[in-house]
Amino acid sequence: MKRALNILIILLILTFASGIVWFIYNPDKYSDTNLDSIVEENFKVYPNYYTSSDNFTDTSSLALTAMKYYTLGNYQIAMETFRKYEPEPRDDGYYNLYAGICFFKCGYTNVAIRHFDESVESFNMFSDKTVARWYMALAMLKANRVADAKEILLQLVNQNTTYKKKAQDILKAL
Repeated sequence: MKRALNILIILLILTFASGIVWFIYNPDKYSDTNLDSIVEENFKVYPNYYTSSDNFTDTSSLALTAMKYYTLGNYQIAMETFRKYEPEPRDDGYYNLYAGICFFKCGYTNVAIRHFDESVESFNMFSDKTVARWYMALAMLKANRVADAKEILLQLVNQNTTYKKKAQDILKAL
């Protein structure tokens, strides 16, 4: 009887210890932070700077049609339209940024992340890259890729970007 009690105590101790070890290595699983609410509070649709520019003169382009639906908030049709054309190399950054937002709004978070990443790579201007990184960080939070999102948010803080304050607030909440 005493031996059975000792074995039971040992099993309880091992179970408790393994639970603590699991929690240490998986802290985000039971965090009080609600990632969806953080994303929802911070995700604002980016204005149309793609086809509203005076430099955009192709009035028959599918980009114009896609951005019309984007501006109206019909992201499903905008996303489908984006998929039907290939942009000029100089437009890759904006194409991927807006397509990424459409995919995100339609629930295709991992596809959105790929578009945001391609947008970062395509843009030449630091300010444009910053915008794409911001949306990529939010999409990564939505995909529960917290460590990746934190890395990008830290970059936005350390580089003193326009998203510095928002990134700091999110990092504090995480």
